[in-house]
Amino acid sequence: MRASVVVCTFNRAKWLPHCLNSLLAQEPRPDEIIVVDGPSTDGTRELLEEMEEEGEIILVRQVRLDGISSARNLGLGTASGDIVCFIDDDAIAQPGWLKAILEGYVDEMVGGVGGPVHHMDGRLSMGRNAVSTEGLWFDESRNECIEGLYPVMVGCNMSFRRRPLSAVGGFDPYFKYHQDETDACLSILHQGFHIAYQEDAVVWHEWCEGSYRQDMLRWYLRLRYLWGRNNSYLVRKHFGREVPFIRYCGNRVNAFILRRTLATESPGEKMRKNPQTPKFLTYVGVVSEAFGLLQGWRDARLLRSRSS
Repeated sequence: MRASVVVCTFNRAKWLPHCLNSLLAQEPRPDEIIVVDGPSTDGTRELLEEMEEEGEIILVRQVRLDGISSARNLGLGTASGDIVCFIDDDAIAQPGWLKAILEGYVDEMVGGVGGPVHHMDGRLSMGRNAVSTEGLWFDESRNECIEGLYPVMVGCNMSFRRRPLSAVGGFDPYFKYHQDETDACLSILHQGFHIAYQEDAVVWHEWCEGSYRQDMLRWYLRLRYLWGRNNSYLVRKHFGREVPFIRYCGNRVNAFILRRTLATESPGEKMRKNPQTPKFLTYVGVVSEAFGLLQGWRDARLLRSRSS
């Protein structure tokens, strides 16, 4: 099987070389490394053009930023491999990563293969994941039960058979951020394929700030809105017949309460790691998320109406 690896980037000249070097060092080496570059202005584009001239990568020049799904679709459309892998530009593929990915495709009914994500110091961040019909993620490595749920992969460490993913149109551009990988995984599962988890397909991931996080207040409110919008759109798109609106809203309220009452760390520990969000901002964020929930549910209804 031929393997293509897609990396989407924008103004990450500091981190991107680490990611690309880890891919070039893989055994076996990817048949092609495709880098989709937004209109970078920090030297990223020049670095990639030099690597393109040396034949190390295929550079796709993105005219404007339009969300992660659109960028991944540009890479998918360029890829020629039987398997298309996706890794973030601030992640590092560990030795044996690609080999483990490819070994996961022995069964022809496996449509996607992913693996664990570690922090840069080697600590496990995310393991085997699955999603419920309400769009909630569960992680087996955190002692959360995933039996009976839908297996999904983490966006910075996932791969698909190219043809089934292309057959569903790739990544839904509606998801510009958050739940994009979940939607793609569910689309593959609905075709009758399986998603496999390879323990040795490891990436180390650094959570790097992007340009959209420069205004933290605006980013926080936008993020809460997208959480609500994208999740409700995802649920209605894939499970609308199983999960009515009232049940979904009640489930989201319960999840909100549980997140705040079942804390595993003391308030002091949380404060040292991440300063507490002011209460008024939390309330505004909740309202923003609620508006997003209503918008996403409505958008999914319109999508279904057009499809039928």
